[in-house]
Amino acid sequence: MFADTGIPPQGDYEKAFPQNLSLLPYIHSYVSIISEVHDTQEQYITRFFPSFMTQFVFDFYGSLNEVVEEGSIQLDIDKGTYVKSGIGTWMDFFQKESISSKRLVKSFKVTLYPHVLYEVFGISPFEIGEEDLTITDIWGEQEGELLFEELEAQDTREGMIAVFERYFLKQLSKRHVSQKNISTYLMRGHDYPSLKLLSKECGYSERWIQKQYLEVFGEPFKQIQNNARFIKTLRLINGAVLGGESHLKFVSIAYECGYFDQTHFIKEFKKFTGLTPTYYFNTFRDKIPLSWLW
Repeated sequence: MFADTGIPPQGDYEKAFPQNLSLLPYIHSYVSIISEVHDTQEQYITRFFPSFMTQFVFDFYGSLNEVVEEGSIQLDIDKGTYVKSGIGTWMDFFQKESISSKRLVKSFKVTLYPHVLYEVFGISPFEIGEEDLTITDIWGEQEGELLFEELEAQDTREGMIAVFERYFLKQLSKRHVSQKNISTYLMRGHDYPSLKLLSKECGYSERWIQKQYLEVFGEPFKQIQNNARFIKTLRLINGAVLGGESHLKFVSIAYECGYFDQTHFIKEFKKFTGLTPTYYFNTFRDKIPLSWLW
């Protein structure tokens, strides 16, 4: 759910990918912020959109930002750790007002592929979807606290990545969830037009596949499919922006991404972003750090 935790408007943030190639199937990317904020006024920072990734967020100072969903404050970002699923709705991110003219910012976000909680930590997202979790809930209290302390002691992005990968590799070496290997069909099944076609292709019943999606990803097949389709549309629109396009045929995008028609596409896009595709393309895209979107 947290896509951009801790970004000050004028802050320095960096996006990176696993240094250890063996972690590429598990870790999508890292985002780090080490900076200072000198503005004392409340400021809108960005809107972040749902994906289906799992995110581990470490905030080492806190008390700077808040998350607002449809006008209602959901969470003040305090010092600590957060574990969130990308399934959900859009949220706005604000810098809170402060009397202090200088505030330090340091945060580290790890974006994991959706099967990692189940395959590496032996936890089904379906069982914990409604809970507010910390790293210690996932990693264990002692190991989780040590991880946070070692990350906090680092003053570079590279240092934080090295620490996290060392802990993650240790966890990977003792994983015990091997009785159900995450098959190619399950990982990419939501690219199929329907659950029925996926069932026919892979030879498992629709009921079995639904059960696996709930256990491994924490959401039913249809929800994961909808999120994946939205991510694809966002990539196409952002690609057009980066390519200098001044006009888009949204009907073409709708059919390319598997929507019934343009009306269906607009309705789904608005559900995930709070915006129409036209408004996002013409107006709102400048408020979203493109390098942060999946």
